[in-house]
Amino acid sequence: MPRPSARILTGITLALAFAIPVAASLWVSRRMAWQEQEFRTSIVAAQVLHRADAVSEQIGRTTAALRGRVQGPPCSPANIATMRNLAVGASYLQVVGYMEGDVLRCSSYGDHGAGIPLGHPDYLSSNRMWIRRSVSLPFDAKQKFFAVTGSRSGFTTVALPDLILDAGSETGDISIALVAISNREVMFQRGDVDPGHLPAFARDAGLIAWQHRGSVGVVRLSPQNDYAAVAVSPASAVNDGLKRTAMWLVPFGVLLGIACMSVVRTLIRQRGQLPAQIDRALRRDELSLVYMPIVEMSSGKWVGAEALLRWQRHDGVAIAPDEFIPAAEQNGRIRKVTSRMLELLARDARELPPKIAEGLYLSVNLSAQDLADVAIIRDIRKAKLASGIGHIMVEATEGALLHAAPVMANISVLQDDGIRLAIDDFGTGYSNLSYLGSLDVDCLKIDQSFVQAIGTDSVRSLVITHIVALAREAGLTVIAEGVETPEQATFLFARGVSYAQGWLYGKPMPMSEFVRAAVARARSEAEGAVGVDEGAGSAEVAEVAGSS
Repeated sequence: MPRPSARILTGITLALAFAIPVAASLWVSRRMAWQEQEFRTSIVAAQVLHRADAVSEQIGRTTAALRGRVQGPPCSPANIATMRNLAVGASYLQVVGYMEGDVLRCSSYGDHGAGIPLGHPDYLSSNRMWIRRSVSLPFDAKQKFFAVTGSRSGFTTVALPDLILDAGSETGDISIALVAISNREVMFQRGDVDPGHLPAFARDAGLIAWQHRGSVGVVRLSPQNDYAAVAVSPASAVNDGLKRTAMWLVPFGVLLGIACMSVVRTLIRQRGQLPAQIDRALRRDELSLVYMPIVEMSSGKWVGAEALLRWQRHDGVAIAPDEFIPAAEQNGRIRKVTSRMLELLARDARELPPKIAEGLYLSVNLSAQDLADVAIIRDIRKAKLASGIGHIMVEATEGALLHAAPVMANISVLQDDGIRLAIDDFGTGYSNLSYLGSLDVDCLKIDQSFVQAIGTDSVRSLVITHIVALAREAGLTVIAEGVETPEQATFLFARGVSYAQGWLYGKPMPMSEFVRAAVARARSEAEGAVGVDEGAGSAEVAEVAGSS
């Protein structure tokens, strides 16, 4: 029966397994709604900018023509005729004229005598043009125009804002505006565009998208003129898009959440059952050992083997060590597992011929819990005596060796018994050699992740040189784990690594197969050549190591 705290943790885990996919589907739905509105507003903003640039192009061309053609008094009959001709040729312009101060003196409509007051300009643009955003003309009093006047020439062009604001008329829910870049003044707008909510303008940005209180907006900056086109889609449009997308995506998220919850529940049950399965495996003798050769790189000679624990259930299902060993540690089974492992080691070692056994050592991996238990000394002594192996090496991670005072005391006793000590997977934990002198370790095993990085751009491949140099300074033997290619072997040997293990030299194998391979190698060495283990590639390694 699981404890209350375990039940609570299980409930939270299952709730998260369900909630995360559902929440993700909602997030994706909102994201897609935002992107949809951003796309719509970007199209409308592009249309507004296109029309604004077309109007600006005609204003610029007309103003330049006036400066080149007008001779004498600006409001002479000849100049008014020129204005009229230019206005006819400019489809976006309603009036072309001349102003003095705030008064339109004449235009393409004729001489206005005392003039038509247009009021003070709203602002001066960055290209020195006076902008009047809303003016009235007596010959079309119902319309509001905008007027652009050269600050030096007085030449004026007048156009209707609707020529620009009619862009995107089919998307009436989108608000649009033309905004001055230099002072963020709204020149004219349709709908609700608050300049205070606009993002900062950056000339090199081209297009800027933003969100504010659920609404989505886009700003397109004109590359040559002092204005930007703004289009804003309201929050209601975003919410409508969210509802449409969520109608099909959220049910999918719910189904995925149910599936994830089911998988997590199964895993929790399996993990909860794993301690009982470990007890059953010990009773049924389902645990076994395989042995990975450790090779002297200069000669290719097998000098040792690392014992690796394996578990294959009676139904044929193999349980990975990185699954059942942590479970055994967390549930108080690791000492039983380690005791069985040492029994298997002693049994297997007796299969080695005496001459082979004399030149080999066997290494075993111990956990922090193992090393903290004084009973480990008795178990190792018993295994050493029963196996007939002269040399046994204990491997432990950096974290285990720094665990607690009982660990240090037990390690000291084991070393007095002649048991060698190796730091396993070095580089993945504390990676600090300052404590090695106090531990008096014998070997340092470089983690395979560093070896696999050899020949790549990873910084891990550069760390190996530093590790080997520090190990030499501390007087430690270095063993490289996970060597798989001749290039890796050459790299390591050239940097002073003396020993290695990995698939290049031999895969993990049962003791019976290990004995056959060791005997075959010994026979070959006796005949004057480095032996070859079929499938292990040892001759190739010896050649690489020798040439290095």
